[in-house]
Amino acid sequence: MSGINNKTQRMDSESPTPLVRFAPMHDQILPHLRKDIVENRWKSGERLSEPLLCREFGVSRTPLRQALKTLEAEGLIRLVPHVGAVVTDPDVTDVGETMDILIGLEQLAATRVAQKRPADVLMHIEQIYKDMKQAARRGEAALYYDLNDRFHRTIVGGTNNQSLMDLHQKIMWHIHRERHRINEGESVSVESAESHDPIVDAICSGKAEQAGRAMRTHLENVSELMLKRRREEAAAAPATNGKTRKPRATPRPARR
Repeated sequence: MSGINNKTQRMDSESPTPLVRFAPMHDQILPHLRKDIVENRWKSGERLSEPLLCREFGVSRTPLRQALKTLEAEGLIRLVPHVGAVVTDPDVTDVGETMDILIGLEQLAATRVAQKRPADVLMHIEQIYKDMKQAARRGEAALYYDLNDRFHRTIVGGTNNQSLMDLHQKIMWHIHRERHRINEGESVSVESAESHDPIVDAICSGKAEQAGRAMRTHLENVSELMLKRRREEAAAAPATNGKTRKPRATPRPARR
């Protein structure tokens, strides 16, 4: 009996071995693939070479293809028969429709946060906004856009609505693609930062309807700018004589 008790004591003192030590391989490589598409390291219409990606990640085609299927479900790539994975090429209509969804989500989020006024969220919103203005004054565009994303995510997260947060994240992957594309190499103005002032003021003052309207107005202006640039690019693009551009097989870009 004592032998059994000793054995039991040893088993109790030992830490159990986890059944799963690491995330599945396709879940490990998925964020890297998504990031390269969102940050436009792979351009719209480019074909992703499976052999090159397998060598880069050191994986077989099975986990890679699982990750690619997820990216297709997210609308970031298309899996074309006899061609492979091709980065999607959203047009003006696609961008406009995506922005419409984003506007609705963030208008709701701003309204809810202004109603609830959680102290920690309000503090973070005010601090991020302050940092945004400082980054704009210093001309630090990359930092500004990072803070801008954090500003909007903080408001959405302040709703404590997981379904809203999940949907917002999926939409933001597409918006990030567009922002990286149009903001590449551009400077940032203090006016851009200060355009968030009505949002901050209304949320912190608990003016729910006003906060929602301020967010909608702000994002409608952003959407208008995005669509204007898209139309200008389309007008300046060379004619293709009705031919569809063939996807290009592209190696994995070097990380910055």
